[in-house]
Amino acid sequence: MALYATDAVVLGARSWGEADKIMTFFTKERGLVRATAFGCRRPRSPLAGAMQMFSELELQLAEGRRLDTVRTATTKRHYKKLGEDLSCMAYGAFVAEFLRGCLADGQPEPAMYARLLEILAAFEQRNPRVTALAAVYQLLEFTGLQMHYERCVHCAKHIEGDAYFAQNEGGALCPACFRDMQAYQERQDRQRSGQSGAAYGAALPFPAGVRQLIVRLRDLDWQDPQQLRIRSADLVAAENIMLAYLPTILGQPLKSLAFIQQVTA
Repeated sequence: MALYATDAVVLGARSWGEADKIMTFFTKERGLVRATAFGCRRPRSPLAGAMQMFSELELQLAEGRRLDTVRTATTKRHYKKLGEDLSCMAYGAFVAEFLRGCLADGQPEPAMYARLLEILAAFEQRNPRVTALAAVYQLLEFTGLQMHYERCVHCAKHIEGDAYFAQNEGGALCPACFRDMQAYQERQDRQRSGQSGAAYGAALPFPAGVRQLIVRLRDLDWQDPQQLRIRSADLVAAENIMLAYLPTILGQPLKSLAFIQQVTA
């Protein structure tokens, strides 16, 4: 089996057999890699300390037909809060689940990898809830599936003031296009049921303040982060837009949300 070396961040782990784990790594050179870490659940295993969520590692792996195999692992950085603070762990799990769902196996994403390292470091210093939301808005920009906030996805008109957000289309709707969509859906409802409908479609209110917050989060410089003044209502609205959009691109609900709710209840 061919050996290769790479830097990596641990994005997932599940137990396998009596003492092994199947690991999910985001690697600098090969993107998403799934590999078996044999014996790493034994206390004396040389891999035991390294196979922890969010650890930044130097790995040597052997290529396999279905799964690669971890041969050696050296920890470059351990993020203390992500390993010990439950709130950080929960919001970090949200970021990791997003990455596992949107990254392609074996597809290098060096710029995205570098941004993730900045984000993990930010969890050590900043509010984990805001950090996680900013992280996903930023990482989406590397995927080709990013949302569009500043122009209407139907007519391309520049959005000014309050608008709507169509999560199935991943972008903002100007009020005129939202009314057109609403009218079209009502006609479809009448044709199907013979009754007047009040279907507003998959669109959420998108106030100007929320749009401005999302853009600030998307453009946040982790190397020179500014202090953010965030209204609670705007934060919740920005989260709702993200949480409505992610299942449409990942194809499934996010399991990490239950962990967040449990920790923050």
